[in-house]
Amino acid sequence: MAQPPPETPFGTQEAFHAAFAELYPRLVSYARRYGAVFPEDIAQESFVILMQREVPVEHPTAFLYGTVRTLSLTERRPMKNQNLSLEVVNEPGLAGGADDQVLNQEVRERMRMLSPTFREALWLFVVEGLSIREIADILDIPEATVKTRIHRAKAQLKDQLNPTGGVHVLV
Repeated sequence: MAQPPPETPFGTQEAFHAAFAELYPRLVSYARRYGAVFPEDIAQESFVILMQREVPVEHPTAFLYGTVRTLSLTERRPMKNQNLSLEVVNEPGLAGGADDQVLNQEVRERMRMLSPTFREALWLFVVEGLSIREIADILDIPEATVKTRIHRAKAQLKDQLNPTGGVHVLV
């Protein structure tokens, strides 16, 4: 009698391969934003750590992001006095028209001015498309704190883009 294929954190082997194909480039990009020297290795190692866990993970995507974050910060610890920056709002090649590019450039500049805690929560929510629960798992903070950080980050960006309270030209 044949044994069923072993389950992965994402279900079947096919589901795991699909999740890897989707998440790997995003995790590499996330590691780069933390200044990782070897972001590809960190992304791969996060999958290895996930697969080697004896206890199943409720939110494997959040676990992967959290692992990449930890590994990236650990890797760059000797450089801890350097500023971390989220380099782009859109991934290269996904930009729209000229107005979108100007707006994205301005938003990127303004995002760099946010505190790292607000910037990270906003990035994970808006760009990476993660849920509040997944972000809370990644950052190891309560969901209410994630919501507060995202709300405050958006409010600060709005104030920076609209200092007079009027409507921004590109918004």
